[in-house]
Amino acid sequence: MKIIRAEESGFCFGVKKALDRINSIKNKENIYVLGKLIHNPQVMDELKQQGIIFVETLDEVKGGTLVISAHGVSDDIIQKAEQKGLDIIDTTCPLVRNVHNITKDLQKQGYRIIIFGDKNHAEVKGIQGNLKDPLIINSIEDLTNLEHGKYALVSQTTQEVVEFNKLSEHLKENSKRSFEGLSNKFDKKIKDLIIKDTICSATKQRQENALKVAAQSDLMVVIGGYNSANTKRLKDICSKITETKHIEKADELNKEWFQNKNTIGITAGASTPEKVIQEVIGKITNF
Repeated sequence: MKIIRAEESGFCFGVKKALDRINSIKNKENIYVLGKLIHNPQVMDELKQQGIIFVETLDEVKGGTLVISAHGVSDDIIQKAEQKGLDIIDTTCPLVRNVHNITKDLQKQGYRIIIFGDKNHAEVKGIQGNLKDPLIINSIEDLTNLEHGKYALVSQTTQEVVEFNKLSEHLKENSKRSFEGLSNKFDKKIKDLIIKDTICSATKQRQENALKVAAQSDLMVVIGGYNSANTKRLKDICSKITETKHIEKADELNKEWFQNKNTIGITAGASTPEKVIQEVIGKITNF
């Protein structure tokens, strides 16, 4: 079998930054991480073994150091942590922080924020927490009940590029119709529209590279956490092109998947360690 690995796969700079930061302080006592530092079970297990404590709420933290995950949190959580006298280490990805800043600024300008993302994802919750009545959507169908007003569309940084572009074009078209006064269900509802493409460059590169590799492969193996949004996007994208398997680690590989397959494509989410990727490639090679 021939194995092709996507050029962009594995840790992105935001994840690497978060891990480097926590590794630089791991000798401290009472280190708490709010939520999941990154969405990868192997990395999380290693950190737990090193004594890092993961919590879901600030109430669980009595003192010491609080690490904010790469997904970020709302401003009020930072303020509450400061009030508790905690030593705060903020590893929020700079591109996620940029979405926070953009949305807060646009809201001040009178725009209602539309977030293309998963309402249960930590990143979206953090962005949402700074805003008044944002609209969180997963598809065009979620836009059918818009009220009259000014709207600004942004995206969770790990969303699918193609779907975001479809949403953008849909809103642009209906905004244009509203301005022209044409009769349709969106008529006069979008008073003004701003679109900010906040999908991160690493996500875009990974998706583009994954598509190229999938087009050359009989089977695509996507490596990464099952709770990783960007990994799930890679799986969904590749599945449209060729047969695709999503795994977290090499032990999940099934030899039968590779029967009569000549070319195997490999890609990995932004939270997947290089060690895990190499273990998967090594096991496939030995089949």
